[in-house]
Amino acid sequence: MEQALARRREQDADIVLGQLELWIGIGANFAWPWIDVAVRIGKGWGVFLDLNGPMVQRPDFLAFVPALRDFAEGRRDDAFLGSLGGSMRITLRRDEHGALRGEAWFQHGPNSQTVWFSIWDESLRAAVLRAEEALERVKTARTTGWMPAPDRLVFLPHATGLEPPEPLQHFEAWDSGLSPDGDVRFDHAVDCYGWYEGTISVGEKRGDFGGGWLSDFKGDLMRAGLSLLAGADQAEVMCHAEPGLTRIEFATQQLRRDVTEENLPKQSHYGCWVRIREMDHHSGVPGSLEFEALCRSPRAVAEAIYQMAVKQFEGGAGPWSDALAALEGALASVPRKPAD
Repeated sequence: MEQALARRREQDADIVLGQLELWIGIGANFAWPWIDVAVRIGKGWGVFLDLNGPMVQRPDFLAFVPALRDFAEGRRDDAFLGSLGGSMRITLRRDEHGALRGEAWFQHGPNSQTVWFSIWDESLRAAVLRAEEALERVKTARTTGWMPAPDRLVFLPHATGLEPPEPLQHFEAWDSGLSPDGDVRFDHAVDCYGWYEGTISVGEKRGDFGGGWLSDFKGDLMRAGLSLLAGADQAEVMCHAEPGLTRIEFATQQLRRDVTEENLPKQSHYGCWVRIREMDHHSGVPGSLEFEALCRSPRAVAEAIYQMAVKQFEGGAGPWSDALAALEGALASVPRKPAD
């Protein structure tokens, strides 16, 4: 589980491509699905780039190794390894004359650097073998545990005596003025390394949020969805930036109440307010309200959070998340109500 810097200090490079050397780390303290890379270009007194810590997403490295194999065997004329956040881009190319060349681009804050390096045919076979060893190490790291899947809810067993969830369906508008096509959706994307951005959409309404990896935002959001599913009246999640501070608020509201023929209470139906509020990052005092919309039910919010989160684990991005496992299990066990 050591980081790339530790491997660089103690071992030869994991992948050598001519003048380019790469060490692939799987640090336990990194936010999955990120792995770290140490890079050195040049030898001895001719080293002209020596960099620790560019971050690469695990699925991107898993895709790079078979591309490198095809490149080495002449089935393709390029291979690419890059960071989704844009801190590193390494491209291997073969021109029309069969000559090999590599380009490495790095950015750290306002500074960037591009380095061209040589590749030799005789280095490719060994590089592929070492890359496959690194790939196996990345793929098997912490494979024990739970693995999410987008369609898992269909197959999981349900609690005894409870009806299984029915497919999501539209509902009639209630006196609250809630629109029948006001479905809620969350989207989350890495803006650049260390930062994320996202949106909340309810029908035609859209709110934006974002921040940095100063806190476990995705985990907090999944725990908020779990709380709402468990019957909490309200929950909130903080987006920490540098120096901004944004609060996403959830609050349930009774929309209507069913009664029996004797006019006795039968069942209450709740919607869920979603609000985005800017905060004063010094005092924490609530500031302006940036977004407000009423969702059709707390469960609809929890399902939207789950659908957002499970996409982050596709393509081998990582087999574990306690918060997502808990939310998935709760959604599989707690049935939808007719109005959900």
